[in-house]
Amino acid sequence: MNNSVYQQLILDLRSIPSMGRNDYFVSDVNKEAVTWLDAWPNWTTFGFIVCGPFGSGKSHLAQVLKTLSHGDIIEAKDISDQNIDQLSQKKCLIIENIELFTSETLLFHLYNMLLENKNNLMITSKLTMSQISFELPDLKSRLLSLPQVNLGFPDDRLLKNLLIKQFLDKGILVEMDVIDYLIKRIDRSFEAISKLVSKIDFKSLEKAKKITIPFIKNTIKL
Repeated sequence: MNNSVYQQLILDLRSIPSMGRNDYFVSDVNKEAVTWLDAWPNWTTFGFIVCGPFGSGKSHLAQVLKTLSHGDIIEAKDISDQNIDQLSQKKCLIIENIELFTSETLLFHLYNMLLENKNNLMITSKLTMSQISFELPDLKSRLLSLPQVNLGFPDDRLLKNLLIKQFLDKGILVEMDVIDYLIKRIDRSFEAISKLVSKIDFKSLEKAKKITIPFIKNTIKL
């Protein structure tokens, strides 16, 4: 077996990340978003928007809400004339990555249809609504009127839980001294956590080594 095929086999060894409510850890940076989950279906407004960087937990939040509400998730870029009527009938619709929309008109119509049908809406975005250049004033005003939850970078408590969870999602149980070692050295962004755990996982599989502090020191540059 050549090296490239072997490396691809390692990359394919991925478990499906756990997406349950109990896996969505609460800390000061995300407690407002979790409050929306725990309040379903007794929301006080039509919907809300979650903004945050890549890997901040927006999609996890979306998956949990989908399960709780028996709703559906769609990428903003995939909304079309062919599916807008069906989407408007969803009891709770989650539109992911609204900043990547392809049609403001379709977004505007879908928003109004969901509202008219007394259904609910959750939107995710890497940008705040004020940072997105919408040309339709009515669409922009409607989106700006929705409550907006901003997910921040992780604090120590959340960082530790995220590291543990991402290792567990790959079927790896690491010692707490390894977690504590990483917390002191990792770039404090959700994207960095995801990339580092994947890198450590890949190297440990490639070299058939247990994940320990000496292994990380010798293998991974931090």
